[in-house]
Amino acid sequence: MNPRRDTKLTDQFHCPNCRGRLAAVSTDALRCGDCERVIPITDGIADFVGDSLPLGAATDRYRGHPPGHRPARMDLFTRIQAAASDRWPVSLGDALEFGCGRGETTHAILATQKFRGLLVLDTEMEMLQACRTRIAENGFGADRPVAYATLSGAQDVLRDAVVDTVIGTGLLPGIGDVRAFLATIHRVLKPNGRAVFVVPNRRYHEAMCLAMAEALVQRYARDGIWSEGQHVALELLAETRRLLVHRGNPGFLAGLDMKHLFDSDALEDLGREVGFSVAEMIPLDPDPAGAETTQRFCQDAGAPDSFTETFGALAAAVGQPFFNLLNRQDSSASMLLWLTKASGPGVRIYTHRPPPPVGQVGPDAALGGAAPRWSVELLAHDTADGIVVAVGGWCLCNTDVLWVRLTLDDVIQYAPVWRPRPDVHEVLNRTGIYHPLNTLCSGMASEVLFEGVHPAGNTHPFRLDIVLASGLIMTGPAPEMLLMDEPMVIAH
Repeated sequence: MNPRRDTKLTDQFHCPNCRGRLAAVSTDALRCGDCERVIPITDGIADFVGDSLPLGAATDRYRGHPPGHRPARMDLFTRIQAAASDRWPVSLGDALEFGCGRGETTHAILATQKFRGLLVLDTEMEMLQACRTRIAENGFGADRPVAYATLSGAQDVLRDAVVDTVIGTGLLPGIGDVRAFLATIHRVLKPNGRAVFVVPNRRYHEAMCLAMAEALVQRYARDGIWSEGQHVALELLAETRRLLVHRGNPGFLAGLDMKHLFDSDALEDLGREVGFSVAEMIPLDPDPAGAETTQRFCQDAGAPDSFTETFGALAAAVGQPFFNLLNRQDSSASMLLWLTKASGPGVRIYTHRPPPPVGQVGPDAALGGAAPRWSVELLAHDTADGIVVAVGGWCLCNTDVLWVRLTLDDVIQYAPVWRPRPDVHEVLNRTGIYHPLNTLCSGMASEVLFEGVHPAGNTHPFRLDIVLASGLIMTGPAPEMLLMDEPMVIAH
């Protein structure tokens, strides 16, 4: 290993056990001088993760772009600099890249930026090896001051105030505890240091979902069939709506690679709360009409060109009322979160933005319009761990539905409502009495375990409720007993 790389690692990391100083004892290992913890170096990559990364959903994984929501195109780094404008420094100084993936941004940094040293991190050894291969294939030799390491969100490994610039192009949407992560970034930055992250914009995605739903049902009304491209767009629509409806629910989102869509003002507030003197959200690719962005998202999801060429324009046309509601800052699907650390300690008084007023209305006023409908399919089995219930079917309302809630004894489990069900739209929404976004994404397909609950015979008492995003709970007609090993359909 190049000596400069050894020095880089020992200067920027401390022991994950005791925060003691690490020393390079060979080309294959770092060792803590206090507790003797050994960190292996594999193929020039310091491995702080090894086999210790839990598979639990709550563990942050510092890796590249979550699938399905990449800020696409190869010129991403150039567009980041253009959006940052005169904020971008002449030199990155000591730089740190979180979540390198396969090295697109790493390559751009090496090819275009001045820096003293670059530390490249990812959770997965495979990604770092692919990144190094890409760098080598593009002619960047081992003499460059670059170091590589695996790191997970559960580890306290980075030393305080060791970098001038932090970059993450596809990382923040997959972080479970965003506040804790940004606090870590503030700690590892030097005074006057800056951090820049690419993040998805919640308001823009919501407008795009509404526009896509309208465009999909218009295409179906014209053609009479759901084409291959429409099925791809339906999957994209449902996955995005799942994030929108369940935002703020870390337990549900923890198991997803893509956990967050961000409100620009809320993320700016969070950056200031953890200590940054400057926290700005900057539109990355303004597309106020939505045509290019919708087309690109569908192409990235795998829709054929014959579909995307016209669908983006249609979504922009029917979605004009939704996109017109976006302000200038929210005119882009992806945004830059630009953070700057102050030059020194100071006293700041931070005041939260006041929450919007919340009115109280009854269920009838909250729902309005067409009556709620559902057809919930249940199949229950008794297992050694408890009763397992497969939940399918659909649930439709003229407002966002979060869950079908099942209660057995005092144990409550939830089946999320978000999967594509174009057939529900075909049958129940011919006259357009429901919003197409609710009909197209009304499906369920999940299994829930009632741990420790066992039936006395072939049935078990249970209760079924529908939980809306507004917080209202609907209880409809349903049998009082859950059958074991027999399909049940509860329709309303």
